[in-house]
Amino acid sequence: MSAKSRFSDATVATAKQLVPIDDIMFQKICESKSTCQEIISTILGQEIKVLEVIPQDSVENLQGRSVRLDCLCRLKDGVYVNVEVQKPNNDDHEARVRYNASIITANKTPKSVKFKDVAQVIVIYITKFDIFNSGFPIYHVDRVVRETGKIRTDGFTEIYVNAFVKKYDDELNTNVSDLMDLFTDRKKLNPEKFPEFSRRKNTFVNTKRGEIEMCELFEKFAKEREREVVLNLLFKGVQDGGVKIAYAARQVNLSLNEFKDQMRLRGFTVPQRNGRSTANNRK
Repeated sequence: MSAKSRFSDATVATAKQLVPIDDIMFQKICESKSTCQEIISTILGQEIKVLEVIPQDSVENLQGRSVRLDCLCRLKDGVYVNVEVQKPNNDDHEARVRYNASIITANKTPKSVKFKDVAQVIVIYITKFDIFNSGFPIYHVDRVVRETGKIRTDGFTEIYVNAFVKKYDDELNTNVSDLMDLFTDRKKLNPEKFPEFSRRKNTFVNTKRGEIEMCELFEKFAKEREREVVLNLLFKGVQDGGVKIAYAARQVNLSLNEFKDQMRLRGFTVPQRNGRSTANNRK
């Protein structure tokens, strides 16, 4: 069965435009551990071993606010690597990297461990644009003592990669530039240099099965976004007092407690019976 016989023309047309730097296709590509290993090894400039991959992992901070990570990997040495892709330049990207890293650190560190044993985290942030406008395909942001100029390490590594700048003056810049071509050029494959990535990408770009999977995932994302819009409208209505919480919960097929939990996760305040609101206290 073809994609055209199962999905709308708009869905099929959208699926045919997707590239790996889009969240939807990147999620599917990252389901392959060997592909993630190839991507991370290329960007780190050294061979690494990925033990576990959790595409689109969701983690929460201490206040209950959740964040969705594009691809979270656990390496053989216990280090966590979060790979994020970002097409539009419409956010405070460095703040997003810092926030995501802090949540991963808190969630992946066992209780009662000493600070020297907190989870080590690497964030690789891949963009379509040159985030620092300085003409490099890859940037490493280090923690430096201002007075001495010496680099200090604290278990957090921050790397920014972009598909806008191409440089071929050394091995790392060349490899990163070639890899980014695969992220942004739908037709381009490089099986000699990136066999795992090329194989995985070819599945979703050039096969009927891959096209159907892209269409299915696109429709799932569209429904999730539509539901998020409805939820946020209801949460705001309940918070402002214009919508009764029991009525709102029924509209989205959630129990009262589930609805309250979702409100708190998104930073809304839950009204108390006395008319006041609380963001964190449960009834």
